[in-house]
Amino acid sequence: MMILFDQHIRSRVLTSAYFLMILVEILASIINYQPLIFAAHVALPILLLGLYFNEFKSKSTLMLVLLLVQIVSNVYYFFAMTNLFVYTLVSFILLRILSLILVFKNTTNRNYLYILTATFPFLLVFFYLASVTSDVSDIEFDILILQNILISILGGVSVVNYLKNDNRTHSLLLISTLLYIGFRFIVFIEHYFLNVEFNIVYKPIEIILSSLATFSFYKFVQTANESNHANS
Repeated sequence: MMILFDQHIRSRVLTSAYFLMILVEILASIINYQPLIFAAHVALPILLLGLYFNEFKSKSTLMLVLLLVQIVSNVYYFFAMTNLFVYTLVSFILLRILSLILVFKNTTNRNYLYILTATFPFLLVFFYLASVTSDVSDIEFDILILQNILISILGGVSVVNYLKNDNRTHSLLLISTLLYIGFRFIVFIEHYFLNVEFNIVYKPIEIILSSLATFSFYKFVQTANESNHANS
């Protein structure tokens, strides 16, 4: 037990537990054991919260709120195929807003013309998908549009910063954003265009994309934080 007093060992243990929990959730989704799926999905952001407290010397209120919202979002995501889907979308919107604030706080390139240009292709794809979606209530459609705009802006910011300054921080941000976009695309297609029997195929993909995107974003914030401290 004494080795757990070492910060680096605790980090390795928590990181290993995070990826083990991804595997557990994938296996639980294949056998469709809902209690284990729920437990594993909620455990993932809790483990990231533990990593954050272990690895960050100075805590950011914004990052703490984001991780707590991530936990709530993962709870709602479990009910994504029910009438609570709107609440799932709202929690995702809060996550995207907090993520965008953190991204702007931790990136240097804020040329809004470049960002708008890079955002446009993402908007085009998501707005096309929204336009061909049927049987959607007005409020759900409005939330989808707002969510599509936010994630498209995140995509634009990530692409611009990566192209202007290809370093580890911006690479992690781009990887995280592309994984998030892939995840949203799969969830959108599954919820609006596919039947329930396809879940066994798409659920493991969603789990991998979502958990790796969240972990990559955490590493982006960590790397940006370390870079900021090194430059100060």
